[in-house]
Amino acid sequence: MGFLKRMMAAVGVGGAKVDAQVHNATVRIGESVNGVVVVQGGGVDQRIERVNLGLATMYKADDTYVQHQLSKVPVIPGFELRAGERREFPFSIPVPAGTPLTLSGTRVWLATDADIAGAADPGDQDQLQVMPSKEMEVLFNAAQKLGFQISGSEVEYHHGRIAQEISFRPPHGQYKIAEIEMMIFPQMGGLDVILEVDRRATGMASMFASEIERKGNWHLSSQTLNAGVGAVAKELEKKIRSLM
Repeated sequence: MGFLKRMMAAVGVGGAKVDAQVHNATVRIGESVNGVVVVQGGGVDQRIERVNLGLATMYKADDTYVQHQLSKVPVIPGFELRAGERREFPFSIPVPAGTPLTLSGTRVWLATDADIAGAADPGDQDQLQVMPSKEMEVLFNAAQKLGFQISGSEVEYHHGRIAQEISFRPPHGQYKIAEIEMMIFPQMGGLDVILEVDRRATGMASMFASEIERKGNWHLSSQTLNAGVGAVAKELEKKIRSLM
């Protein structure tokens, strides 16, 4: 009977279960995801070699989506788990700058993976709601002050790193553009922004890509951000019009 239980546990039946229970599924960039990892013993004694936690997302590559591990942190070292034993381990995982925001078209989750001697990996996923940092929120509020609304997002592998492109729909009739897109990179002293203006020209102009999309790099300083939404909105409008 013991041999049968061990064999079943090796394929994940009646073996140990690992469950990350998140206390704050909604979290800002720069904060931490907190919770407890519950390890529940199965029908036989097993050795837990390690348990890792980390953030993960998906990015678009050509016509498919690729799962990408943003971070991985060992939270539990090796230990022996008796049959039926329950153990709990608190955790705190930082949400670093560069983590995609949870917007339409973008998912972020806490990924749990465990290494159990002689058994299948009982991995787990817990969906997170990643909110902007306070600095990013000022920028978004500035766009909203100008009448722009977030319309979607997409995560890409951009110049050797993950980057989220956030699309904004303009107010009707105020700008001769279809949308603007931003890639935002938090830096010491402010935000680096790649701003793209999409004019989607029609007729003869549509034959030339340079007549449709224009990009510009923009450093939004901490001084401007601290000046408030109005100051950022003024600078954003100036930048948009320079690319139209």
